[in-house]
Amino acid sequence: MNETELIHLASELLWITLLLSLPTVVVASILGVTVSLVQALTQIQDQTLQFLIKLVGVSIVLVMTYNWMGVAILNYANQTFGLISRVGG
Repeated sequence: MNETELIHLASELLWITLLLSLPTVVVASILGVTVSLVQALTQIQDQTLQFLIKLVGVSIVLVMTYNWMGVAILNYANQTFGLISRVGG
């Protein structure tokens, strides 16, 4: 395993991390802005409401995408362990 392969593995890991975190971050951001806007318009200043809505939204997204996330992580781990066994073996 040379430096090029290590750099490729590191950059692929960063891309996988970005792609896997993107759905939850986007949903949390959209819900946060929407709830903040509604709170500003109605002058409700309860922070528990915003936290609860974001918690439920992110939980739903995680339940909907856990299979895809698991497959992506498993594929990356198999690829990485395959390269490690090729170097060590």
